[in-house]
Amino acid sequence: MENKKPRNLNLAVLIIVGLIIILLRNPILGFIGIIALMIFLRKKLKYLNPDFANYLKTVNKLPNSLANNTQPILEKISSLKSAMPLQIPSLLFNKTTRLEKKKKYLQVALNSTLEEAREIIWQLPTSDRILIEAGTPLIKIYGTEAVSRIKAMAPIGAYIVADSKCADLAAREVEMMATAGANAVTCLGVAPIETIDNFIEECQKFNVDSMIDMMNVESAIVVLKKLKKLPDVVILHRGVDETEFSKEKQIPYYQIKQIKGNYNILVAIAGGDTIREVQRATFNDADIVVVWKNFYQASAETAQLAESFLKEIK
Repeated sequence: MENKKPRNLNLAVLIIVGLIIILLRNPILGFIGIIALMIFLRKKLKYLNPDFANYLKTVNKLPNSLANNTQPILEKISSLKSAMPLQIPSLLFNKTTRLEKKKKYLQVALNSTLEEAREIIWQLPTSDRILIEAGTPLIKIYGTEAVSRIKAMAPIGAYIVADSKCADLAAREVEMMATAGANAVTCLGVAPIETIDNFIEECQKFNVDSMIDMMNVESAIVVLKKLKKLPDVVILHRGVDETEFSKEKQIPYYQIKQIKGNYNILVAIAGGDTIREVQRATFNDADIVVVWKNFYQASAETAQLAESFLKEIK
């Protein structure tokens, strides 16, 4: 039985290569074959990488033999893609996920290590209202791999935020994060207006949500009025150092009403990590509440904390 699974995986790779060849010669037949293979792979879990297989093992109690022997077929396909003139359709392994204005979201920022990120992600409740953030420290440590690895650890269709805090070279940075699997990328509100404009344009080009972090910006409205196009999300953010060393600095909840009264965009609140602060953000009509302190390291309370925060965000 142990030798059979790698053989099945190799067979799956050969089938995919065959389908690509068919697709080049007969697009309709090839596309039908790819859809059929996608359904088969979903059922058999053969296309999952180890991180996602282990996630499913935790949630669905899969047998250890299945999760431990699943091979990263995505790596094989990635090498094939570089040698092929035709890219494998992204819908085979991923789907584009965008934010909805009618929903309220909990954004869990992961700022420690990828090992801690894995443990935390496994414990998060299944919900389309949970956004998973590859935090700035992770991106600085691991680069774009932080985004791609977190994407691999998370359930299929999970919304991944790359908190890169772009300050320049927006086109290059958005491309890097989007290619790594991000559904949203962040840019600093203190960045040059030219950078923010280019950032928003590139996010639209790559079909990812643009988030402008207004940390250390006195008035978000002033920045928004200067832009050619509006971002998808404005983040009202009290920084960690501000919270620790300047107790008088408060999260500008009052700006939520100002922004939403003038623009049809989502507003996120970052910088409050207690249930009370989450309640206050929700009361002031925030669309997204970002938390990180309770999710810096995994614990026995991680799942319960996520559930508690999510219940408060309605």
